[in-house]
Amino acid sequence: MKRITIFSLFALILTSSTLSQSPDQVPVNRYLEFARRSADWTWKNMDSLLMRWKETLDPKSVFGYRPPPRILEMATIYATLYEMEKKDEYAERARKVLLTYGNYRKEYPEEAAELRPDYSSGVPALPDFFTTMRYIRPYEILKKHNYLNDEEQGKIEEIIEHSMEYLLQTQEWGPMNRTALRAEALAWAIRAMPDHPNTRKWKTMEEALGFDNWGNWEIEDATIYHAIWLYAMMGYADAKGKTTELFGTPEMYYYAQYFLQLISPDGMIPDFGDANWQANWNRFLVFFEAAATVYKNPEMKWAASVIAGKFIDFEQIRNTGLAYLLLDCYRYGTDEVIPQEPAGLSTEVMEDVQGKKIVFRNGWSPESTFMLLNYRDEGDGGVLFRDYLRDVIPVEEEKMTHGHADENSIVLLMNKGSVLLHDGGYRDYMPSGPYGAYRQDYFHNRLCVRQEKIWMGQEEGEWRYSPTDHPEIPGQSVLDFLHNAGSYRIIRTQKIDFLTFTDFDYSRTRLIDDKLGYEWDRIIAYVKNPEMFVIFDVFKSRIEEFFTAANLWHTREIIAQGNHWYDTRYDSIGNQKLNTNTNLLIHFPRSHFRLEQVERETRYYQTEWVLSETTGQHFELGQHIGFVTILVPHPKKINPVSVVENIRFIESDPEGKGLSVEIRDHDRTIQVGIKQDLRMDMVRDYRRPKYTYESGKIRYGKIETNGDFFYTQKQGANLNYTVVNLTRATYDGKLLFDQKPGYFGLAFDGSSDVSGVGKARYWRDEVKIE
Repeated sequence: MKRITIFSLFALILTSSTLSQSPDQVPVNRYLEFARRSADWTWKNMDSLLMRWKETLDPKSVFGYRPPPRILEMATIYATLYEMEKKDEYAERARKVLLTYGNYRKEYPEEAAELRPDYSSGVPALPDFFTTMRYIRPYEILKKHNYLNDEEQGKIEEIIEHSMEYLLQTQEWGPMNRTALRAEALAWAIRAMPDHPNTRKWKTMEEALGFDNWGNWEIEDATIYHAIWLYAMMGYADAKGKTTELFGTPEMYYYAQYFLQLISPDGMIPDFGDANWQANWNRFLVFFEAAATVYKNPEMKWAASVIAGKFIDFEQIRNTGLAYLLLDCYRYGTDEVIPQEPAGLSTEVMEDVQGKKIVFRNGWSPESTFMLLNYRDEGDGGVLFRDYLRDVIPVEEEKMTHGHADENSIVLLMNKGSVLLHDGGYRDYMPSGPYGAYRQDYFHNRLCVRQEKIWMGQEEGEWRYSPTDHPEIPGQSVLDFLHNAGSYRIIRTQKIDFLTFTDFDYSRTRLIDDKLGYEWDRIIAYVKNPEMFVIFDVFKSRIEEFFTAANLWHTREIIAQGNHWYDTRYDSIGNQKLNTNTNLLIHFPRSHFRLEQVERETRYYQTEWVLSETTGQHFELGQHIGFVTILVPHPKKINPVSVVENIRFIESDPEGKGLSVEIRDHDRTIQVGIKQDLRMDMVRDYRRPKYTYESGKIRYGKIETNGDFFYTQKQGANLNYTVVNLTRATYDGKLLFDQKPGYFGLAFDGSSDVSGVGKARYWRDEVKIE
C-alpha cells in the first residue's frame, strides 16, 4: 500500500530526545482500517440508512433541508482508498454517491422550500458548509485520476456551483469557526474546478475569508468551536496545499501548546464557553496528530494517544462521521513520534493577553488533581469582526462569539477521577434558554454582582426590623435577585500575579466592570498537603453605591451539610454517569453578615443545586469586602466535620484590610493570607517609592507584613514561609525578612535624594522559631 502523507517537507521542525515506546500509542494504520470498515458497513446498510433519514426528515427545521448523513463521509473514504490502492470498486462506490446525491432534494417538500428566501434559486444539494467539502474532496480525487466522463463531471460540478452560490448568499466573516468552514468549502471548490467561470468570484471570497483567519487569533472562547475552527483551518490549508505553512505560523504553534496544557484528567479539554462535556474530542484528535507530526513533538503525540485511548472503540464502526475524521488522523499522523507525558504542572495557559487561563494540577494521569480558572474577557482584539456579529445575529447573551459571562470562574475541578466542579453547559434553547441559560454569570462558579441591596431577611427575635418576639423572615431568593434576561455585560480582566512552588501555587486575577463601577479579585491558593484550595474573593467599589455580591458554587448533590459547610458531589453530567468516589467539601469560614442559601436550579440540562454566600450594603468609594471559600476534595468515607474543625478564619488588624485562614494538620499549622486592597500602601506621589512599610502593614494573628500574599507552615520550631511583594515580614515579633534601603532620587518636589525601601518580588525561607 502506498503511504500518502500531508507533510512532505517541514517548514518548522522542533527536535526532541529519543523516547521509549508508549503502550497507549495508536498506530496510524489502525485509523485507516477503522475508516475502511466503517465505509464498508455504511455501503452495506445504505438502503436502511436512507429509509431512516426519510422518516426523520423535518421540513420545519430552522436549518432547512438536511441531506442524508454518513454518505459523503463514506464517499471520501472510498475515494481516498482508491487513490491509495487503485481498486476500481472503491472509485465506483464514490462515483455513485456523487452522481445521486442531488436526487435526495426531491424528498424536501416544495412548500417548505418556498418559505425560505435563501432557496430562491432552488434547494441546494449541499446546504451545510460543515460538510460541503466532504462532497468536493472525493470529486477532486476521481477527477484527478480521470475516473469520470465529461457528462458526469458536468453533473457534479453543477451541484458544486449551485451550492457555492448558495453559500455566498449569506455573509459571515472574521476569525471564527463558521468563516473558516466557508473558506475551506470555497478552497476545495476552487481546487476541484479551477477553470469554472465562477472560480474567480469564489476565489475573491475565499481569499477575503481566509485572510482574516490565517495567522490570526480566533475570536471565540468556546471549546466546541475551537475544535471546529482548528479542523476547518487544517482542511483549508490542505485544499490550498499549504498545510506545512499553516503549522509554521506562530498562532498555530501557540494553539498546539495552549490546548495541550488544557487537557484534563478526563482526557479532554474542559468545556468552557459554548460547549458540552467531551464534545468534539475527535477534531482535537486530528489536530494533535497533525501537530505531533509537523512539530515532532512527543507531548502532542501523547495528547492524541490519550484522546484516542479514552474515546475510540475500534469495534463501533457504525460511526461514519468519526471514520471520516480518523481517515485524516491517518493522513496527518505518524508512528515515528513516540508519546511522552508532559512534565509541567500548574501553569498559565498561556499568558495574560490571549489565553487568560490558569491550570492548577499535580500530574497528568486520570487520578490527578486539576482545576481550571478562566479569566478570559472579550478583549480588545477583533473589534470589527465582533461588531459585525453583534449587528447581524440575535445573540446578546454571548460575548462575541460563543463566550460566556464566565470570567474569573472555576470551569472544572477534578480529583481521583471524580468531577467536583463543572461548567454550566451550552444552552437549552436557541439562541439561549431562560435567563440566558447557560451563559449568564449566575450559571458559573464565580462572584456575581448587582447594584442595589438584596433583602437579607431577619432571624427569629432579631431586633433590627421588628419587636423581639417576631418570627423569622426569610431572606430574598438570591437567584431571583440575580436573574435577568441573561444579556452579556462587557467587562475586562487582568492577571495580577501567578506563582508556583512545591508546597503551594498562587494566582490573583481581576475583573473590572467600568460601567457598574466595581472590581473583583479572585485569589486562589492551591495548598498541596493537605490538599485543598483556599479561595479569596475581594470586591472593591469604584463608586458610592449599593451593591450585592453573591459567591456562587454549583453542584449536583449535597450529601451532608452543617454550620457553613456543604459536602457535595457530581454523580452525572447530563446523561453521563460519573465516578463518585470523591466528594468536595465547600466551607465558608467567614460567616459574619452573610446570607447563605441552597437553591434548586436547572443547569447543564439537569437539576442541580447552587450554594450562595451573599451580602449587600452601601459602599463608599474604594471600600472592600471579602469572601473566603475552602474547597477540599476528600474520599467520601471521610467525615467532613473532621476537616472543618481544623480550619478557622483569622481576622486582620486593622480589621477588614486582609483575609487569612489557619489550617491545622496533625502537628503542622498552615496559614494563608492576602491583602485585600493592593493600593492601600500608596500614601505619597512626590517621591518614590510611593509606599512605606507603615502604610501597608497588616497583622494576621502572629504574622505581620505589607506583602500581597503569604503562606506559612509551622511544625514544631520550624517555620517555612513565603511572602509576596514585600519589604518586611515578622512572625510573633521575630523578623523574617527586612529589605535593605536603596537610593531613590529625582523627586518631583525637587527635594534632596534620599534612601527608600523597595519591595522584593517575594521572599521564601525556613527559620527556627524558639
